[in-house]
Amino acid sequence: MPSTRSLDTLIAAARMYYEEGRSQRAVAQALGLSESSISRTLAAARDAGVVRIIIHDPRLEVDRVPHLEARLERAFGLSAAWVATGAADLGSTEVVAKLGAQLFADRLWSMRRVGLSWGATIGRLVEAIEPLPVTPELELLPLVGGMSALDTAPSGSTSLSTLAQKLGVRARRIDAPAIVESPETCAAILRESSVRSALELSTTVDTAWAGIGSVGVPGGSSEQLLAAMRLTGAELAQVRAADPAGDFCGRFFDDDGVPLSGPTSSRVIGVGFDDLRQIPTVVGLAGGVGKARGVLAVLRSGVIDVAVLDAELATEVLRRHAAGSRVH
Repeated sequence: MPSTRSLDTLIAAARMYYEEGRSQRAVAQALGLSESSISRTLAAARDAGVVRIIIHDPRLEVDRVPHLEARLERAFGLSAAWVATGAADLGSTEVVAKLGAQLFADRLWSMRRVGLSWGATIGRLVEAIEPLPVTPELELLPLVGGMSALDTAPSGSTSLSTLAQKLGVRARRIDAPAIVESPETCAAILRESSVRSALELSTTVDTAWAGIGSVGVPGGSSEQLLAAMRLTGAELAQVRAADPAGDFCGRFFDDDGVPLSGPTSSRVIGVGFDDLRQIPTVVGLAGGVGKARGVLAVLRSGVIDVAVLDAELATEVLRRHAAGSRVH
């Protein structure tokens, strides 16, 4: 870390050059430095993280929709909502991932322990996050086990390691699967001290990032989770009777956002809703209007502090909320 005096110089040089558009000669004169030293000063500003250069492809620009964000914040008591709209050729999940990456960069300075779930949306988020200078103290932790049985979505371990490589930081792991096929296996794994310790550590993150699943979305996380649990016919009937709305960190919940007990709750190695409520900031991400039921339900749960949604999904969630909807 540069000294206070040198950091002041880096910031002053960067502001004059990048924000005010002054030439390097003008910056040198203003700071009383030699012209030859200014290029080194600007390079040092980039190395120290004072200057972050982000390249945007204008064809893939993602914009925010402030009036929808304000409505979501008021309706659900969120600390923040980020609502995305983008180019027509971008899918809703990609739009949400790109806006989520902007949020990640915006809050990176305040995060010290970051928790990450798994799934397609989180995988896209990690892809969209640009390599950024971070403090060496930053840690990445899983919110659920690794080695996910969800074949079409990246596992948490994969997303964590990819993000750790991008940021040049350490990623911890839970040496256990995310989903198991019986309550007995789940109980046995949770008796392992290493797994218990890893899960306890996961609850100490300051910011958690997780995708929101919705039951009934073809190929979505909720349906894949149910398939991975290998429920018996009687267990599956019990789950269907409970009428789950969606999933968050592998935990199913009803239309009021109340976590389900029973077969699905005893096959997940990961944090629960009570754990998530202890985390200062929980970010939930979802794209696609088909996820409206699950998103509305988890927003009703109060477990999410920041929502990142696409504009079409946000509009449908607000419409259903205003109507008091429980429609599937």
